[in-house]
Amino acid sequence: MQITHRTQHHRLNPRPWILLFILLGFGLRVQQLGFQPLWGDEGWSFYFAVQSVPRLVALTAVDIHPPLYYLLLKAWLSLTGPGPELARFFSVLAGTLLVPVCALLGRRLFGDRAAVTAAAVTATTPMAVYYAQEVRMYGLVTLLTALSVYAFARARVPRWRVVYVVTITAALYTMYYAVFVLAFQVLYALLRPGERRSLWPRLRPFVLAGILYLPWGLYAGPRLVSYVQNKRAVEGYAALGFARYVGDHLVAFSIGHLAPLLRPYAWMALPFLVIAGLGLLAAFRARRELYLGLYLLVPLLAGFAINLAYPFTPPYYERTLLLAGPAWWLLLAAGMAWLWRRTPLLAAGTAIPMLLILAVSLTGYYTVPRYPEADYRPLLRDIAARAAPQDTLLASYQWQLGYYYAYLPAPRPRLFEVPGWGEGWAGPSRQTSRQADLAAILQESPRLWFPAHQTLGHLWEDEAEETIAQLGFPALLKWYGPQTRLTLAAGTARPLVDAPTANFGDRLALEAARVGAGDYPSGRGVIPVQLRWRKLNSLGSEYRVNLRLVDAQGRTWASRDSHPQAGLAHFTDLPAGASLTDRHGLLVEAGTPPGVYRLLLSVRRVSDAHPLDVLDAQGQPQAAELHLADVTVVLPDPPVGAAALPVQVPLNADFGPAARLVGFSIADGPFRVGETAAVNLFWQALDDAPGPLLVFLELQDETGRQVGWYERPPLRPAEEWRRGDLLRDPHDLPIPGALLPGVYYLRTGLLAADRTRLPVRGQDSLPLTAITVVDRPRNFDPPAPQIPLSVEFGERARLVGLDMPLDPLQPGDPLPLTLYWQAVGPFEKNWKVFVHLLDESNRIVAQQDQIPGGGQFPTLGWRPGEYLTDGYRLQIPGFAVPGQVFRLEIGLYDPNDFSRLPVVENGQVIGDHVVLESWPVRVE
Repeated sequence: MQITHRTQHHRLNPRPWILLFILLGFGLRVQQLGFQPLWGDEGWSFYFAVQSVPRLVALTAVDIHPPLYYLLLKAWLSLTGPGPELARFFSVLAGTLLVPVCALLGRRLFGDRAAVTAAAVTATTPMAVYYAQEVRMYGLVTLLTALSVYAFARARVPRWRVVYVVTITAALYTMYYAVFVLAFQVLYALLRPGERRSLWPRLRPFVLAGILYLPWGLYAGPRLVSYVQNKRAVEGYAALGFARYVGDHLVAFSIGHLAPLLRPYAWMALPFLVIAGLGLLAAFRARRELYLGLYLLVPLLAGFAINLAYPFTPPYYERTLLLAGPAWWLLLAAGMAWLWRRTPLLAAGTAIPMLLILAVSLTGYYTVPRYPEADYRPLLRDIAARAAPQDTLLASYQWQLGYYYAYLPAPRPRLFEVPGWGEGWAGPSRQTSRQADLAAILQESPRLWFPAHQTLGHLWEDEAEETIAQLGFPALLKWYGPQTRLTLAAGTARPLVDAPTANFGDRLALEAARVGAGDYPSGRGVIPVQLRWRKLNSLGSEYRVNLRLVDAQGRTWASRDSHPQAGLAHFTDLPAGASLTDRHGLLVEAGTPPGVYRLLLSVRRVSDAHPLDVLDAQGQPQAAELHLADVTVVLPDPPVGAAALPVQVPLNADFGPAARLVGFSIADGPFRVGETAAVNLFWQALDDAPGPLLVFLELQDETGRQVGWYERPPLRPAEEWRRGDLLRDPHDLPIPGALLPGVYYLRTGLLAADRTRLPVRGQDSLPLTAITVVDRPRNFDPPAPQIPLSVEFGERARLVGLDMPLDPLQPGDPLPLTLYWQAVGPFEKNWKVFVHLLDESNRIVAQQDQIPGGGQFPTLGWRPGEYLTDGYRLQIPGFAVPGQVFRLEIGLYDPNDFSRLPVVENGQVIGDHVVLESWPVRVE
């Protein structure tokens, strides 16, 4: 079996070149090591690696691969710690070692030049790079089989016979397809020309390897046969023809995997086929054709035969025969070395386009995710940011559990393996078991997380989601790509207290309501709400339940919109008079400052979010939302991760040692002059109590000139911050009324107590985004109101008239009003108009407050001399009696501090509102 070393004239010292290519190969293999997401098979690798050794061995006996790789991976992770990049580095080492092994093979078969070209090809070929970055056994088995091929070529030396037996046995314990390399070696030992030894010495190493492998064959063989037969029935792949099968492999070995859209570009492998053809000629000249031919063809032919009997052709299926790749790469190396010896210029001219093709292929690998739909990183990043060790995370499949171990840092939530990986919960016959398990989990854990896989029929997953909605308090139902839907539900251990009930528009009666007692940490707390509805009358269209958590200023900090029972029921399907119990969980968003908030309930039409009125005992509308409870929000301990913040644009910019701006969000533009742009800044404290700080927002024009300035302390003062705390910091940035239409640039920063700016990225402020400012149509022609007036407010606005019904109205009638304003002077901020309907005792019986024009004409955008039309719609109280007289009260106030704009007459302040005594509203 000995293959002698090829000698050649004009010897080249290959060692520096081989070292160079080893370093290049290592660099290519560590490049973008964490870019590609783990995919299902890599999840299986992690799943096996975290098991105890006896359980690992038992599990792999019924798997498609034997245990050695997983045992080595387990040992590796025990040294390095968990993590996808660390696990992939084990494959990087195997893939890098393959470069010198192929160089040794090239030198043994064809000489020094082939050693250098073999190192170059192995270092740069995409398939070798791909699987040197994957947490699978393909790179390791390719290394082991290549080592065995080299040791086999030197097997007449006793120590190399030992190396051969060890490496081929290890390969067999790594991957079953390694038997194809063993088969090639047996065939070569039998067919090698000129072999004079008797049969037994030639077969002895193979027999010894077989004896070493026999225990595993006897242990796992029957289980493997059953597994493969079941796998074939489940997966149902179609067998490929010979040309397609072999062609796919040779193209993949040459230029890497081709996605379906790139199959028309398979012709790019033609230069590689030509060079491999030259290599085959060189092999014939060197009498190496049988060795390399069997190395390549035996695995391909055996794989094709298995493809006919047990087809397995998923995307990138060529990886299963990567162990035959070195034979092809050696042919390429031999061909290039042959060309190099004869016409170096032609060799260089051929190598350059081949390298460009390889560079394009590798660039695609480094920049285009191969399994984007299966990327669990965003989902598990969100869970890691919010979850606590007391939470429970359901694991539906072994690969999914592997993802959890790979991506979730300690301390992890409690991992619960679904019985039978779903089979123990599937179907009506397992309903009792499913309910009992989930009830126990919800009683023990404050939160239950369930990433439901949605591509394998998801029958039992749907049943589990339904049970969770019935037993727990579902707070989140979020899709992560097309394959995974995450459910988050609150547990049931927290006591519930009674909450108010209400009549919603004579359509739905809230017969009972209960809300969870206690405090809720921001970013982690889920407020349980239990409702019992009774349908009074037809709703006419679809409605959803809305829950909001609002502060004293009316800002929304958390909200949930859902059909009843987490979408399992609909009000339109409920018969009149029937009732249903409805459970919801409201997740308190990360960054919510500690304090007391109002929990509001409404029922809103799906098509336009219009709410049903909350009626009083007399059937009169009182509000659009029911105040269910006051809720206390506290700081989470420990702080939640920054990934929990609902950031629109991530930044992660540090302002000195004080704070990190994790990101921001801004309302959709364009913005009209005078409006306010809602900007949310998301902060993370880098230190305890970093001192009094002011947030500023600055608008600049294209020359960098400041055209707008706004400053305010963070909503939660920086003196109260703790290291790691998160804060959502809302700001209403006023768009100055004097701005011309155009594009402006928004920047932000922090001011210290002495008004110095904290440094950020080498500057004193941070650019956020560009915003577009537009103007609105303006009217400078005086109106013709039904009732002329002249009431001046703070020398800024004049009420010049009013339109209103002058005839008596009926109880419950609408009262439409139109106010006509004239801008007198510039406004420095936005004011709201209030219109009150007063009874004889000056009691407000109806009112409407708004930014003028229903929000279209904020006062900051008024220009002196223009006229504005401002419409309102009040309602005569249903309890009004004939002959009763009401009066209108009008004024302007600051919604931030409720101060009013004074009424001025002849330069003197005469009040802070006007009552239209001369134009009463009468009821008949």
